[in-house]
Amino acid sequence: MFPRSTLEKHAKRETAAFKNRYCLPAPSWIYPLIETGCLPCRQKHNKCEEQHPTCSFCASRDIKCTYPSGLKWAQPTKSMEARHKPRAKQNRTTEQSLIRQPSALFASTRFESAEERSAWEYYVRMVSSNVPAMDGPDNPYRQLSIPALSSPILLETIVCISTEHMLNFGLASIDLAAKRQQRMLRTLGQKLLTLESTSNPDTIVIEKSEREALLIAVVLQGIVVAQSADGVLEPHVKCASWLMQALGYFEIIPQNPIARMAVQRYGMVDVMLAISRQRRPYAPQHFILSQPNPHLWDETEPSFHKMTGCPQPLMCFLVRIAHLACDVTERPSGDILSEAFRLDTELRSWGARYTGILPRCDRTPLDILTECFYWTAHLLLARRVFQDQTCSPRVQYLVHVCFRLMDHLATGCGPDSSLPQPFYLAAREAVSAEDRIWVRQKHESMTAFYREQQRNAAMELIERIWETTDALRQLERGSGLEEGLSLADGAIRTFDREANFFIF
Repeated sequence: MFPRSTLEKHAKRETAAFKNRYCLPAPSWIYPLIETGCLPCRQKHNKCEEQHPTCSFCASRDIKCTYPSGLKWAQPTKSMEARHKPRAKQNRTTEQSLIRQPSALFASTRFESAEERSAWEYYVRMVSSNVPAMDGPDNPYRQLSIPALSSPILLETIVCISTEHMLNFGLASIDLAAKRQQRMLRTLGQKLLTLESTSNPDTIVIEKSEREALLIAVVLQGIVVAQSADGVLEPHVKCASWLMQALGYFEIIPQNPIARMAVQRYGMVDVMLAISRQRRPYAPQHFILSQPNPHLWDETEPSFHKMTGCPQPLMCFLVRIAHLACDVTERPSGDILSEAFRLDTELRSWGARYTGILPRCDRTPLDILTECFYWTAHLLLARRVFQDQTCSPRVQYLVHVCFRLMDHLATGCGPDSSLPQPFYLAAREAVSAEDRIWVRQKHESMTAFYREQQRNAAMELIERIWETTDALRQLERGSGLEEGLSLADGAIRTFDREANFFIF
């Protein structure tokens, strides 16, 4: 049973964290919102006063002071609403009818205020198009806005997601976002208590619909967490696992398209969070989504591939890699390596069409994103199962293949909203100064567009990993021992397991 007090404690902690997110509100005309300072100061986490041509920190240490050549601060030529448009250009008849003639749907909906209603409309117009890898007329995240009008928990979730998004674009206040998040988490806690105490057989149908709505709301907490600087996803995924078990969705597929979307998102977040923390997924290995069946998941709506950017069979490979990596760490044996070689062969057979060559001009962004996930799977297999070192030729080849592909995904193209996991997993293996400069610039470009605060925490971990591996590599060279890099892998594993951020 899911602990009753977890979400309540989480609500109090995150409410306090809201107040410290920013010292001062950023001016609304600054775009894009990026961190500044020279590269040496960033690497050392030192506050740079940005003197040119050399800051005092670099001058006192006789270090070459260089500044990133990426995006600059600029005065926008368009309003915020005009600059941040939904990605897809399809005719969204449902959305248009809702916005133009909402009175019938809103008649039975009790919004607390006009601002709350505006937040719902903002979700429909703006946020829902940025959540899946591919937007379209059957986007379940947009369709969710309709049943949310008659479900308080779903409506509060949508309003909270929207307010967080607006906050990062200077369109809402910190106090309002904190108030709405606390109210949403309180409602989640109350719903959990209600479901735990329900035992009347006459309420089975109602209970299932409530559990389903609660599962959707809990799974969508990942969107709220990604937007904030201090959010923690782990309690929500544990709660979603309990609800998945209670609904039987580890064994059966829900018929409701929106519930299917929630199951798909849970499965992808669960495995990517497991990879990020270097542990096993919470979902059992018999989870129906972890059994490769592209006809069931990728070729029906909502398409797993279009929602996540990763084909469902490839997600199944990632699940197997996560378990094998833990097996190797806990009880290394020849049998595990034999299984790893079989998995490697199957993965190469599945991705035979991917060569790592620079993409042709006729390839879609979704296909390029898919290949990024494919080579990231190879990278994880090499580093965590076969335990190749970062500087090995195979790992560096895989890293450069990933970087070349990612460089062809223009920021804001749409599918790149699902790029963070492959990007940050590959970025930690960058060795050369040129690669690291490219990583920082790509990170700044994506963060300036999507404004998800947890991306900054991911980049801070990357910088910490680089600093640690560089220091231990120097130790190995100086002592002549071969323990430095293995110590680095142990330190990285500790960093990952102690981390709280997550972005997908």
